[in-house]
Order: sequence, then C-alpha cells, then structure tokens
Amino acid sequence: MIFFHSQNSCSTASLLALIESGLQHTVQVYDVRSGRTQTPEYMAINPWAKVPALQTEEGPLLTENVAILTYIADKVTEKNLLPASGTFARAQALSFMALLSSTVHIAFRPILRPEKFASTPEGRDDVTQTGLVNLDKVLTSLENEIQGEQSVLPGGFSLCDYYALVFAHWSLRPQVAGRLSPTPRLYAVARAMHERPAVKSVFPDGPDFG
Repeated sequence: MIFFHSQNSCSTASLLALIESGLQHTVQVYDVRSGRTQTPEYMAINPWAKVPALQTEEGPLLTENVAILTYIADKVTEKNLLPASGTFARAQALSFMALLSSTVHIAFRPILRPEKFASTPEGRDDVTQTGLVNLDKVLTSLENEIQGEQSVLPGGFSLCDYYALVFAHWSLRPQVAGRLSPTPRLYAVARAMHERPAVKSVFPDGPDFG
C-alpha cells in the first residue's frame, strides 16, 4: 500500500494507524502548506488535492481519515484497533471519528488558515477572532465526549485516540496555544498516546501536554 501524507496534518492519524497495524506500506509526503497537493502530479493521484489518501491493495484509492482508519482496523481485526464491526461500540467509534472530521477539524480552519476565508488583514483578523470563540466551544464539547481516562472510548485504546491526538497537537500551535479553555481529558489521551511506540516513532520528542 502507498500512503500519501503531509506532516503535522490530519493525515497523521492514518499514518499512526498504519504503523500500529503492522501492515506493509510506503509513505509519500506531499506538503499541504507548500501547495504540493495542488500540483498536477498529485491531483492525478487524488483529484480532491487532499491528504490522507491510501492506494490500497485492492487497487482503488481510499480517501478521508474515517474511511482509512476503518479500513486499516478491519484488515487486522486481531489487533482490536476499533470495536468489532456490527456492534454498537463500533457505531460509537464511527460517530466519534465523524465528529472529529466534520466538526473539530473544521473549527480549526479559520484560525490556522484565515486566508482561506478573507482577503484583507482586517477580514482575516475577524475570521480568526470569531473562529477562536467557536473552536473553544467545540473543544469544550469534545471534552464531554471523551469517556475514558486515557482513551476517548470507555473500552480503552482505539484508533479514535490517534485521530484525537491530531487536534491535541493542533491546540498547541502558536495561533491557538493559550487562547482556549483547558482540555484536561483530551490532553490525558494525548499523554497516553505519546507512550505508544507508533507515536514515538513519528514524534520522538513529544510536546508538553501538562
């Protein structure tokens, strides 16, 4: 399998899942910030010009973290990376991952990429300030969704935790750090994830989550 990735982007969740799974894969890096995902070369691979993307053994390209994380977990069911397919626990895991994709990720965009929403400095400042208010509400709500002490699901580690870790990292970026309400549950999950070998292999010097 070939995994298409941009460092420190949301595709980190699927990268960590691949490492955790032990499935054979290679990684090709296309940096989002420098525009490499917008090049004809990459758009020939993924016309949506986004990461993550996974060239599967079956042939077709698979995109979007929720789909890729589920695919990986189902390839190695013996590792219990997600609750078993067909169970209510699996539905809860999918619900949490979809929440991260559709709501939490989107809430970071106005702060991290204000130029996507406004063309003037004044407009970008307004987008950022409004975005911070909304992001604070979203992360506060996310805190209430975390059910475990060191995992987001009550049953212990799952790939949901790697996806949540992405946003714990993003909350420490200079545009955001110190400007949001505390998220102790999210940070407890992040600290636990940084003890796992897969995370240490990608982030040997992990950030300080308190």
